[in-house]
Amino acid sequence: MIKMLSLYDKMALIRNLGEIDTKPILESYFKLEENMHWYEGGTKGRQVGLQYKPGEDPWFSAVGVSKGQELTYTEINPFFKDTIFEELINKYNVKRARLLWVNPMSCYSMHKDTTPRLHIPLITNPQCFFVFKQGVIEHLSVGRVYKLKTTELHTFMNCSEEGRLHFIGVLDPEKE
Repeated sequence: MIKMLSLYDKMALIRNLGEIDTKPILESYFKLEENMHWYEGGTKGRQVGLQYKPGEDPWFSAVGVSKGQELTYTEINPFFKDTIFEELINKYNVKRARLLWVNPMSCYSMHKDTTPRLHIPLITNPQCFFVFKQGVIEHLSVGRVYKLKTTELHTFMNCSEEGRLHFIGVLDPEKE
């Protein structure tokens, strides 16, 4: 049985930081998409690195499972220099920024991240859910910016027949 949390407890896990116009982000994305170098994550989806760790590959440094030290992914992938994606990185002060597609009918394993995450849904639908062990099941809608306490046990499920795209960045837990 799923335990219902108070609004206060739910907000500790998922916080709506405000509205955002995603139209210019998607316009930029679709102009750049065909020249992006994607990391294929098997049956679950694909991702592209917007930032990288100095000395590592700009495309693949930040993708896949975290290799730790997430706050050291500070360099802008030159492909995304002077784009709306660099503006988002700077505006929200995120590190290890990525664009992440989750395939239809996919689910991640339950896990904890070492840092909280910023999510900007770009393409999604009501059958895509974040699930926290504490009993929170939430669809993140387009047009909003979210801070998620992904340091708690959680997963993501795309229960639809369409892919889901988010801009994701790591937030510094010391600056909360």
